[in-house]
Amino acid sequence: MDYLDVLHLVISVVTLTVLVITLRKVYKIHLATYDLLSSGKEAKTLFSQIQSLYALERTLDLKKPLPPVRGWAGSPDFLLRVGSEILARKPNIVMECSSGVSTVVIARCLQLNGSGHVYSLEHDAIYAQKTNELIAAYELGAWATVLHSPLETTKSDTPWYSEKNIPSDLPPIDLLVVDGPPATTAPMARFPALPRLIGRMASNAVVIADDTQRPDETRMIDLWQKSFPDLTATDCNCEKGCTMLEFALESSRRAQ
Repeated sequence: MDYLDVLHLVISVVTLTVLVITLRKVYKIHLATYDLLSSGKEAKTLFSQIQSLYALERTLDLKKPLPPVRGWAGSPDFLLRVGSEILARKPNIVMECSSGVSTVVIARCLQLNGSGHVYSLEHDAIYAQKTNELIAAYELGAWATVLHSPLETTKSDTPWYSEKNIPSDLPPIDLLVVDGPPATTAPMARFPALPRLIGRMASNAVVIADDTQRPDETRMIDLWQKSFPDLTATDCNCEKGCTMLEFALESSRRAQ
């Protein structure tokens, strides 16, 4: 191998090394850019939730802040939507599938309206007690009742809340909030809500369903609309998905 061959080999090795180093740097920049974009999306979501929480706290005007939200509890944007609908529509009877911070929000909005009552179906006895303690702490006992309703399969294959503790003389439900049972209960765990409660609902009732970005809840909304052709669904553009459904129930009842 002569001098020129050696020189060409050295140049080739150096060029290849520089290329590898450059490609590694480009790859690191790509990863850093992706992380930055992902963080930006999360920051935007978090900022939106902070705005919603601030608006919610201002709207409720409670003597003390709400307990922690998001995660297992409803997100601030969902709770704000529920509260806004109650303040605007002034329902007499609200039925809630699940209980917790949302019960406090609903009860406080009814209190601000000066009328109405929320009945919350809660399958877990311990959690029902915790919600009762929350209601008492915020002095909202006159506006909310937690009904301990264990999950059962007496009326459907899918476990759903026992209706034994729902007052027999309960006036028609004006607003139904569907945020339970937990998704881990069974596939399509929340689907029974509308078929089971539609006979108790007012003719101009409204349904607000949480977590409707999840596949089961998306399918639930689709099946509800197929079962009740006069049902219209509106996406509320919330963090975890929220859908508001409105319909004239008279024709739906005749179809049952």
